[in-house]
Amino acid sequence: MPEKWRINTRQLTILVLLTLVGDMSLVYPEIMCSIARQDAWIAAAASIPLGVALIWLLLKLCRLHPESTLVESAQRILGKWAGGAVALLYLQYFLFAGCIYIREIEDFTGTQIYERTPGSVVRIMVLLLIVCGLYLGLEVIGRSAEVFLPLFAFFLVSLFVLLLPQVQWDRLQPVMDTPLITMAEAVKFGVFYPFGEVLIVLMIFPFARSQPHTNRDILIGVLLAALGLNLIVLLSITVLGVYSTEQHFFVAYILAQKINIGEFLQRIEALMGFAWFISTYFKAILYFYGFTLGTAQLFRLSNYRMLILPAGLLAFGLTQLVSPDIIFYIKTIPPFWVSWNITLSLVFPLLLLGVNTLKQSGKRNKQPQTQQ
Repeated sequence: MPEKWRINTRQLTILVLLTLVGDMSLVYPEIMCSIARQDAWIAAAASIPLGVALIWLLLKLCRLHPESTLVESAQRILGKWAGGAVALLYLQYFLFAGCIYIREIEDFTGTQIYERTPGSVVRIMVLLLIVCGLYLGLEVIGRSAEVFLPLFAFFLVSLFVLLLPQVQWDRLQPVMDTPLITMAEAVKFGVFYPFGEVLIVLMIFPFARSQPHTNRDILIGVLLAALGLNLIVLLSITVLGVYSTEQHFFVAYILAQKINIGEFLQRIEALMGFAWFISTYFKAILYFYGFTLGTAQLFRLSNYRMLILPAGLLAFGLTQLVSPDIIFYIKTIPPFWVSWNITLSLVFPLLLLGVNTLKQSGKRNKQPQTQQ
């Protein structure tokens, strides 16, 4: 079922960049520091080349059938039933991930900005924005990302620049004091927690106007986003310290509260919160786009838009069920979520690539026999 609207390579790259940063700009430092402590920045840096390699693997899977989404490719490679089962697992992941991101926005606004506002009100507002965006289509989503990217980048760069006077490099010591096994665990989180969630690109890649430099641009965008996340981890350790970073759920927001230039430029954390909302919103809407479009493709529906409103109503209830509170999300979900990401962003793509290679080699072996 082809999507009418198309996006260009620049818009696709921006969407991938915002997806990678997404909610990670607030929760990533706390998770990394809770594992590797003052060596979290080293583990985060070590995860970059592995994460880029993971994105390259996903792009290679995209290139197998450039005109097909992940749901369609799974059925073409594995067959109707096995491919359909794999597609159902991905659709379940897309739905749960989208609900998690909405719940993060709800918890963040309810605990940091609008403390007396009921969470259900924030949830309804976010879902209305997502439903409207889905009805407008992928082209509008891509153009909106282009508009908001400079604002997002400005807030992020401002955070780095304005916090430089408060950096204390001695907080990075002792260096490499973390056991090797623990560092490996932190690197695993650094690779599959942010990078693994970029697999949603497999659902929008077919609708981007393909160009020779598409893969290169996407990998550059991924690299820039990863460097931004790692700088936030480094700032969290050198400005707040390891203990404070471990104890705060929304570290980047707390960092923004620390900005104070001449008792004049201060209290700009709401701007950082807005930047985080931008990236998380686009991440959430892409996951719901993947869920509705993939469901329509799996069940051979003529148009995915008929599923948008039911998906929104389903998400309203499921968002409350996926996590009872922010503490449960931070302390309980990440280890299982990383295992889920490993399965869906590494194991299954390798399976699809392997099966496709075997099928292609089998076809090549049959051709000489037919000619004889």
